[in-house]
Amino acid sequence: MQSQKSRLIFCVRSLILLLMFSVLLTGCAGPKVAKDLLVNTEVLESPLINSGYSINSDINTRINNHEKLDESLKESLRIAINKANIFEGSGASPYIINANIEVASQAPMSFGNFEGKLQVKYTVYDQRKNKILEKTIYTEAGSDEWFFSGAKRHRRARAVNIAKNVLEFTDYLKVHI
Repeated sequence: MQSQKSRLIFCVRSLILLLMFSVLLTGCAGPKVAKDLLVNTEVLESPLINSGYSINSDINTRINNHEKLDESLKESLRIAINKANIFEGSGASPYIINANIEVASQAPMSFGNFEGKLQVKYTVYDQRKNKILEKTIYTEAGSDEWFFSGAKRHRRARAVNIAKNVLEFTDYLKVHI
């Protein structure tokens, strides 16, 4: 009787640990791109620039990048720029957009929407490698959807903040390029 009870306790503890471990792994998946928000940009009838573009993204070395924020920023920027129709096709000498994440912080725990801060310094170079635009954009945002899983809300909060920052930059780019 005692050994059956101890086996049952062992199985229950193992299941709880397995469940906790799977939740931790889900939380480490990194931010996804908020495509549903990025497509909400104004689409230009014709491209502003008759050249292609390339994007370089980087992150401050003091920021833990286990969520691959720089890759999410790069993908979000690509989606928003393509949707906005700012650049035309590709070319031998494209414009270069450098996006450097300077600040990225977010509440590690929340029963709400995981408000976070994001600051990105954007620098645009023309085909001759001349700096033509430099803009630092700071945004604060959290998850716009509620999920039971805190990991999903955390990921969505990061993606929403990245999308907000990128959309602000593409709006600025349309006016100042």
